[in-house]
Amino acid sequence: MTLAAPLTPVGHAATLAELRALWAGGRGPRTLLFAGPEGVGRRHAARWLAAYVNCARQAEAPGEDPYEAPCLECESCRLMLAGTHPDFKEVSPALTTATGRAKRSLEIRIEQLVPREGGEPEPLGPWLLTRPRYNVRVGVIDHADAMNAPAANSLLKLLEEPPAWALIVLVASGPEAVLPTVASRSSVVRFRPLSEADLVAALPTVDRDHPAFRLGQPGALLSAEAVDAADGPDVGRAAADELLAALTEDLSATLAAAEAFGAALGGAMSGAASGGPGGPGPLAWLRHGLRAYEPTRYAAALDAVERCEEALAHYAQAPLAATVLALELRRVLA
Repeated sequence: MTLAAPLTPVGHAATLAELRALWAGGRGPRTLLFAGPEGVGRRHAARWLAAYVNCARQAEAPGEDPYEAPCLECESCRLMLAGTHPDFKEVSPALTTATGRAKRSLEIRIEQLVPREGGEPEPLGPWLLTRPRYNVRVGVIDHADAMNAPAANSLLKLLEEPPAWALIVLVASGPEAVLPTVASRSSVVRFRPLSEADLVAALPTVDRDHPAFRLGQPGALLSAEAVDAADGPDVGRAAADELLAALTEDLSATLAAAEAFGAALGGAMSGAASGGPGGPGPLAWLRHGLRAYEPTRYAAALDAVERCEEALAHYAQAPLAATVLALELRRVLA
């Protein structure tokens, strides 16, 4: 499968046209809510929009915007491609505590958005108030539904009246997922699952047997491509393959494979907390292997994997979480 060009979302041509019309020379709404299910390309579109509004073509075409996409060649676009743009900032829930332990739940805290003693050195609010180096400061709040009430309330005035040089993009499943006071200050842009025809048009060599193809989730397809491209020996991959193979064997074999998978999970979590090597972990490899199942069982299996991740976030022991996951997968995939 051929990966999409950098900063170019897969599909969503009509939605990108809507974003261009909303921007229309910088006169449109400055707080947007990108709504839709996981994996359809909301975050990718947010980065595309940041590149678009800061592209050098903005200066070449004041007023109406005749061009359809960022040039990918000017200094601003090159910085976006490199992930070092000074006018682009993403805020997302922290995955670990200050001591390196997994968080109990996804949460965006007030100190990520406004100054607090002992908080982050550059929270989003003051950052947005600083004039941009290029055209627009773009702040993206991923999993905006994870903002706790104090965090959301601290941002209400900024959401309602951002500076003329700022653009705020909230990413959530929909306006009902965030506080009403946040939703009322946002213009909703919908991202729906792509049709099979759109996926094939955007990714001609797409794996049509992957369940995400039928679910219209380009993000999952591209993640699968990244996992496919991972090289070298991987304990997590071996453990995931062993667990998948053992699900159809007798219970003792499944439990033995779950034990090995739990050990791999524990090792991956320890490595992440200590800043060790990254790459696909055991659960990523497990998701990769589950794509062989038909969509209904695939979706149910992914739910079981997400419950395992949630248990780990609540400090469940990896061996126990892996055993529960294995038993759930046996039931779902039988």
